[in-house]
Amino acid sequence: MNRFLQLILVSLGLASATLTAAPPTGWQHSGTLTVLTTPDGANLPLGAAVENFPVLVRLHKDWFNFAQAKPDGADVRFTDATGKSLAFQIEEWDAAGGTASIWVRVPRIEGNARQTLAMHWGKADAASESNGKAVFNESNGYLSVWHLGDTVQDEVGTLESKDTGTSVTNGIIGRARHFPGKAGVFGGDKIPNYPSGASAHSSEVWFRTRSANSTLVGWGNEQGQGKVVMQLRSPPHIRMDCYFSGGDVGGNRLLLGDWTHVVHTYRQGESIIYVNGQPEGTNSSKGSPLNIRTPARLWLGGWYNNYNFVGELDEVRISSVARSADWVRLQYENQKPLQTLVGPLVPPGNAFSVSPEKAVVEEGKSAEFTAQAGGAQKVFWLLKRDGREQVVAVDRFKFTFAAGRVTGDASAALQFKAVFADGVKTKDIAIAVKEAIPEPVFTLKALAAWDGRATIEVVAQVANLAAMQARGAGELKFEWSAGPLAVIKEVAPGKLRLLRAQN
Repeated sequence: MNRFLQLILVSLGLASATLTAAPPTGWQHSGTLTVLTTPDGANLPLGAAVENFPVLVRLHKDWFNFAQAKPDGADVRFTDATGKSLAFQIEEWDAAGGTASIWVRVPRIEGNARQTLAMHWGKADAASESNGKAVFNESNGYLSVWHLGDTVQDEVGTLESKDTGTSVTNGIIGRARHFPGKAGVFGGDKIPNYPSGASAHSSEVWFRTRSANSTLVGWGNEQGQGKVVMQLRSPPHIRMDCYFSGGDVGGNRLLLGDWTHVVHTYRQGESIIYVNGQPEGTNSSKGSPLNIRTPARLWLGGWYNNYNFVGELDEVRISSVARSADWVRLQYENQKPLQTLVGPLVPPGNAFSVSPEKAVVEEGKSAEFTAQAGGAQKVFWLLKRDGREQVVAVDRFKFTFAAGRVTGDASAALQFKAVFADGVKTKDIAIAVKEAIPEPVFTLKALAAWDGRATIEVVAQVANLAAMQARGAGELKFEWSAGPLAVIKEVAPGKLRLLRAQN
């Protein structure tokens, strides 16, 4: 009997040990991050859920002391609410600049809910456990992931990537790559394990450009119903060229010049384009099913070595599953600059204030505001000005308001919003902007008559330039036009050259 009882106790002990895991020991610092899918966060609907989701955690010197961690972040660790270690990858760690971008694989995220992640740092002898393959792999549907930072590599390890002439630049997440046209990234022409036939898949990218008619990413083969090519066409819109198959689908018109997130998902009978988290085009009836042959080929910035994309690409991903609308939306809400999914490290205490509580700011100058929000899970700064209200910063406890130029005295309203476990608190700050910079008093110096053949110059002379600059006006910018005759002209700093009349 005693032996039987002893065995039961041992079994119970083993069972209880599997329910929780002890948090890391020996780390000097730890803090709590909150993942919010409530309306005050990413606003994922009740009942929605995603599993094994790579959450982007952005650290900032405003609330994280980089001096407390190792210079490369090698001592950083993440655990869930039970103390279980979470896989993560440090994409960017810039201690000097005070920023970091880290991908943390979270087992499950549910809609209209909150969950906490613990972050640990401060252990001099800790070796790095950053591991891209542990965050992105077949088990959560990823075939290839390119962060496109200082190095060009597939984080999953599926492909050997050949960079044919891109360069590093600032991205939407850490660093990105600039594609100059006539150069891009080649992923190989004998890829054995990419989706074939009409298998489900997803392709996605962040891009920024000022010109259309180019290819962002393409894979498959140039055969009937055998390719998946994401194109930016004119007038600017996304078009999936899947060789006259049911994968063909287009999106709405885009504004160029800003970062844009595009995801294409395909399962037999349904092809969808999402732009900035929202579905924009669906094909559920037209064309034969895709028939992708194996082995496949892949290019970033072109197709079959014809590289024609000029601009920046970041965070390119190919998946072996058709991502759900909830997954796509959550990605965008998490990855966009004013992200809504994850809050800062929860600050200690319970103080809630903003200083100063109001401000008078001269035109052309700025004012800094500092907030305290002990216990806050997420914070926002909102600015209402000229009849428009917008979020201007997230996860910051300092905000700098720039007055800019005004015509006459003006006003603005700044609001600090903090989300707590038991509700939302706000602080409103009234800002008066005082006109202080005189308007330019200028004349145009030019000949009284022109024969239309000899080159002449029209020079802008600003009589009160010194007074304007003394009040902080900065550099003056000119816009020139000439008429009613058509002319050949040339714009130079502060002047317009009339080269020849065309009438």
